[in-house]
Amino acid sequence: MEPVRIGHPRSPKQSNDSASSNNDAAVVTAPNIFALPTEVNYQAIGFVQTVVTRFGSNRYELAFQVGGVETVALIAQKVTKSMTSNYHLFDALRGGENAKMTKKSGHYIGKLRRDKDQPQGCYTLYDSSREKQQLAAFVYDIPNLVSQVKEGQPPRKMQAVIPKYSEGNALLEEETLNVKHHNNRLMEHLHNGTWQHHDLVAVQTRPPSFHEGQYRLNFQGRVLTPSVKNMQLEDQVGQTFLQFGKVDDARFHLDFKAPFTAVSAFAAALAQFDL
Repeated sequence: MEPVRIGHPRSPKQSNDSASSNNDAAVVTAPNIFALPTEVNYQAIGFVQTVVTRFGSNRYELAFQVGGVETVALIAQKVTKSMTSNYHLFDALRGGENAKMTKKSGHYIGKLRRDKDQPQGCYTLYDSSREKQQLAAFVYDIPNLVSQVKEGQPPRKMQAVIPKYSEGNALLEEETLNVKHHNNRLMEHLHNGTWQHHDLVAVQTRPPSFHEGQYRLNFQGRVLTPSVKNMQLEDQVGQTFLQFGKVDDARFHLDFKAPFTAVSAFAAALAQFDL
């Protein structure tokens, strides 16, 4: 299969992505960035398809790929003067791509922040409410330097936990939420293994196979460039809910399905960029 070739990373965008045919455009729609996707949002391979573009080291954009067109929906701006990694998230569909990126702007929707008190790579996704509701938590198993020298660069291992909502619920619209768990203790539930008792979903990276000197995963043609950032997140029975991988130096395909939303899937990708 030939490498995926896509147009210039600005919205609206024309794409030659073979996985998004004109036939798909008649039935597939992009989901609300805050809501769980449903069947009408899935492409032929069973995922919402997006592309994440990296601009330098501080700005990232997520664009939906539907019907050969790419539309920027989310923007992340890394805060440069912060003790720990801190990404502010913005709704590009509301504010536009060139709007001012500040917390006081009307399109600021939350942040992804690394926990400075944890020995591992721990990240928490918060919404923009006064209560700072937690929307997802991510934990990386970072190998020590001795292991990296001895074994080379091993695949990264991530665990994540996200709330379990019914399909169609908008995660950031307070009036639609029906939170039945301690939603501000996601990291604690992930570390302690108590997520099963609190209407949460836990996923982890799928172990790649090692073939001809390389670690490999089946991305159904969406990812053809080797990278330590390439990953798939699966549940305890092996069902894949998210896949992320390199297209070129600046562009990465990010595909997801419920229980991930565009916001929580974007956060998982940002955590991969940060390490």
